[in-house]
Amino acid sequence: MTIVYDITTAAVAGTMVGNEFAVAAFVHPQLRKLSNDVHAKTAALLAGVLGKAMPLWYGLAFLLILGAAYEHRPLSNGSGLLIASAGALWVVTIVFTITMLVPINNRIAKMDPEHPYDCWLQDRCRWDKLHQTRVLLLIMALLLLLTGLIGGNTAPIT
Repeated sequence: MTIVYDITTAAVAGTMVGNEFAVAAFVHPQLRKLSNDVHAKTAALLAGVLGKAMPLWYGLAFLLILGAAYEHRPLSNGSGLLIASAGALWVVTIVFTITMLVPINNRIAKMDPEHPYDCWLQDRCRWDKLHQTRVLLLIMALLLLLTGLIGGNTAPIT
């Protein structure tokens, strides 16, 4: 059961981190190349849909990480400590997201793309910079998680 749980945890967390990386590295740089009116429409749509999906994904990943930390205890050393550290970084990322990124995302999601508010482009640039920090935190958390999961499953397969 632990291996299936670990694979599920790695898949949920890994795809989420991959999604966030793709937004930072590929999606948003391309949005900046669009005309302002098309950019505003697309940004508002993406902010709305991702703003609804991502909290569930973050929460599910965090719950799975907590379960993996429990499965790989003790939390004071070895795999348990690595996975618990990943969970702690995940919490830091969630708090950072709620306090710094969500307010900007909500403004962009609610704006009228036909008549965007005055500083919407500045908000988008600020969101992108903050998002890069979030992606770095998530990558560090994922690396800790994967290292802990792999370290806890080193028994030979028979």
